[in-house]
Amino acid sequence: MLENGIPYDNDRAAIQNKIKQMNLANIEVVHSLYGNGVVIQNDEKYLDITFSIGEKRFIFPDAFDGFLVATDPEVSKTITGLLQEIQEVQKLEEMIRIENERKRELELQNSILVANTKTKSSAPKTNQRENIAFKCNYCDGGQSEGLIGFSGVCTDETIKNNIEVDRRTWCKSNDCPCFQYHNNQITREQLEASSFVCYESRMLADWKAYAGIIQNGDNKGRTMKLTKVQTNSLCILTTRNPGSPEKSRFIFAVFLVDNAFVGDSHEEGYVSTNSSYKLVLSPSEAQSILFWNYHANASKPENPVWSSGLHRYIKNIQAAQILRDIANIKADAPDREFALDLFNHFCEINQITETQLEEPVGALQIQKNFNSE
Repeated sequence: MLENGIPYDNDRAAIQNKIKQMNLANIEVVHSLYGNGVVIQNDEKYLDITFSIGEKRFIFPDAFDGFLVATDPEVSKTITGLLQEIQEVQKLEEMIRIENERKRELELQNSILVANTKTKSSAPKTNQRENIAFKCNYCDGGQSEGLIGFSGVCTDETIKNNIEVDRRTWCKSNDCPCFQYHNNQITREQLEASSFVCYESRMLADWKAYAGIIQNGDNKGRTMKLTKVQTNSLCILTTRNPGSPEKSRFIFAVFLVDNAFVGDSHEEGYVSTNSSYKLVLSPSEAQSILFWNYHANASKPENPVWSSGLHRYIKNIQAAQILRDIANIKADAPDREFALDLFNHFCEINQITETQLEEPVGALQIQKNFNSE
């Protein structure tokens, strides 16, 4: 499957062709929950089986990796071999993806160095850098009394809520491992071993946030770009608890960007950091830093409504207000000094003085004033 360490281009196509040619109609199977069943039909994506409780649909051939077993030894052997081929190709693809991402980041860093060198002798230009806030699906993976989550696969309760109640676009997708687990197509062990579950489950491990892909309308499927983010922009990660209104959206982590990929027609834009300037709020701290205290929409500023899109651009003064208030609520926390250092560092970079930092006037304050009139 390898030539000079690189998989042949037709590996994936060859496996897909094998799947298309497999006809499992009338094959007897055993399911770990539903017992004995008979395959009605299958195609390159799904498998329909009738059990004593009725018909069920499964992802094919993934369902045979933990839930289903064919009673015919030869059929079982063929499917096992197919799954092994798929896993091998997935591992190779993941290695190549990581290597390509590393190369792209190096190229981006080199291009920034070249651009900075060329502009050193030029007249100073207006700084167009802005900060960015991301709307993140709620994730309690890795959550504890001191940790907010966003560092592992969600609990069963949150997975159910994200799929059935909030109906998150990715969470309820057939391609999402959480959706497959929710439908008993894979085990919890397989879910947690998945190479990719969702961006949120890795957010506070990788410190990377993505612009997203347009989900509706004429531009559905088009990648989003990040055009105003640069090195030292502040990235603000926000979410809200299940069942809570939008006005309760809170900030759970911040970091200074040291790598910003604008995005292109193939890949969505993203921001990330490898620096020490990153800060996570505890669950109780996060509830005190409400996003809409600092930000307001240009249209109907009194309404705390995010609507479409996964990101919003934030001005430097607003970002500094957020960092100041985070430092204040961490007065008795072990990372108090670091929070102050991050705040002072950001203000120094952007030449912001204490006198410029008045109290924030976001949608919640505007709404309060609007209602009192």
